[in-house]
Amino acid sequence: MAMDQRNSGSASSALEPDSGLARYTSLGDYLRVIRRRKVLIALVTIAVTAAAIGYSLTRTPTYEASAQLSFQDPLQTLEFIDSGGGSRVEPPGVRAASNAELIRSPEVTRRVARRLEASAPRSELQDAISTTIGQQTQIVTLTARWSDAEFAAELANAYARIGGQVREQAELDRIADAVRATRDDLREAEEADLPSAFRITVLESQLSRVQTVRAVAEPVEVLTRATVPSDPVAPDTTRNGIFGAAFGLLLALMLAFLRESLDRRLNSVQDVHQELDLPVLGRVTDVALGYPGLVRNDGLRMLESDFEAFRVLRMNIAALPAEPGIRTLLVTSAMPEEGKSTVSLSLASAAAATGQRVLLAECDLRRPVFARRLGLQRTPGLSDYLLGKAEPQEVLQVAELVEPLRVNGGKKSTDQDASAGSLVCITAGSEVTQPAELLMGPRFDSFLDKVSRAYDLVILDSSPLLAVVDPLELVSRVDSVILCVRVHSTTREQLRAAQAALRHLPERPTGAVVTGIRRSDGEVYEYYSGY
Repeated sequence: MAMDQRNSGSASSALEPDSGLARYTSLGDYLRVIRRRKVLIALVTIAVTAAAIGYSLTRTPTYEASAQLSFQDPLQTLEFIDSGGGSRVEPPGVRAASNAELIRSPEVTRRVARRLEASAPRSELQDAISTTIGQQTQIVTLTARWSDAEFAAELANAYARIGGQVREQAELDRIADAVRATRDDLREAEEADLPSAFRITVLESQLSRVQTVRAVAEPVEVLTRATVPSDPVAPDTTRNGIFGAAFGLLLALMLAFLRESLDRRLNSVQDVHQELDLPVLGRVTDVALGYPGLVRNDGLRMLESDFEAFRVLRMNIAALPAEPGIRTLLVTSAMPEEGKSTVSLSLASAAAATGQRVLLAECDLRRPVFARRLGLQRTPGLSDYLLGKAEPQEVLQVAELVEPLRVNGGKKSTDQDASAGSLVCITAGSEVTQPAELLMGPRFDSFLDKVSRAYDLVILDSSPLLAVVDPLELVSRVDSVILCVRVHSTTREQLRAAQAALRHLPERPTGAVVTGIRRSDGEVYEYYSGY
């Protein structure tokens, strides 16, 4: 069956460098990254937003004041006999553009600076002024931007007033030129050898109209005077904050996925499954790690919700393809601190709670923990038996089990004495200098043969695969292997090395138990809701 296959093809593919694209095959993969890196995303977004707002608050505010001017050509309604007297009429668009340029001219700026007695350089005054032309109305809008609101209004009004005066004087001069030109034409017509009465009449009429225009002409009109602005136009703290938040979020997402691509740790059940190509038999939360199964020691008692994962693990192990069945089970991991002892203790408790005869043997002779965690005597133990210093009945110790702690309505149950059966344990025993040799010896083979016939299930808690050689010697002697992998801790390289080590050993039905899953990962909820 596929569950127990560790062929060279799948193993070699697992050892190849992983593809970044393969890690994101669905929307859920992206959401998991965002959930795992939510702290980084939040911090970067807040930092960039705060920087944008802080930058805005440190900038000198800029105020904006505007005035509007309307320019008219007094001669545009007159039909002139053009005699070169400067009476040519410009199109409205051209006239508006030339007037806009006139307002920002150096001459106007010089007069404005003298009028306002400004200490700022003329170039700075000129740069503070901008003009726009209405497409339909040809009205010129003059805008002044300055750090002082009152001066911005004064500057806009000064440019409007003086610019209008300059243009008005130019138009009046143009009308005066038209009057002179018309008078010259009239005089020439009257002094001609053959005076034309019609031409003289036309020129007299034109002269009268031009003089009338000169008397009533208003070439420039200030439509709107600039008022003192109440609020600055820059910096816009709200807008900068929104842009900063948007940019910060984008930057944070980029950094999150970059961090994810550089992170060699396995961060999800999917990562473990893809790397190992093995069935995931159980998922254990980080909260459940450190508990001695259902053995109550120093008041420690696992919650029902956490212990449920080990019941599911017990059922999944029974489905592993082993003939005639699984009687001996090795629990190991790639590196230390991956929760293998917790898995061994809790799995043994889950099996014993069903009435099975279960023996839990501590084969990690280098870093034993059972005596402390179960409240048992350290010696005599397995090492003492293998050295011939103790008899079988001397190394067997019984640990009483209690039901896991239930939570009803948010309150923990007060029932502390409900029995869940008992568990037979063998601790590591006395410290030895050559633990691997003891586990390789015939006495251990004889021990394993006897206990596998006396008990329904024998669980061996061994050392990590990559730390010492001890568990490698045990694989060929058991019916099945459980590899514990702690997410957010174990790296891809460590897991590949563990897989390579198992691949060179006799084939056994093997499954993975993912430990250290955080509630925030979302996979715990998915697991229990699915169950």
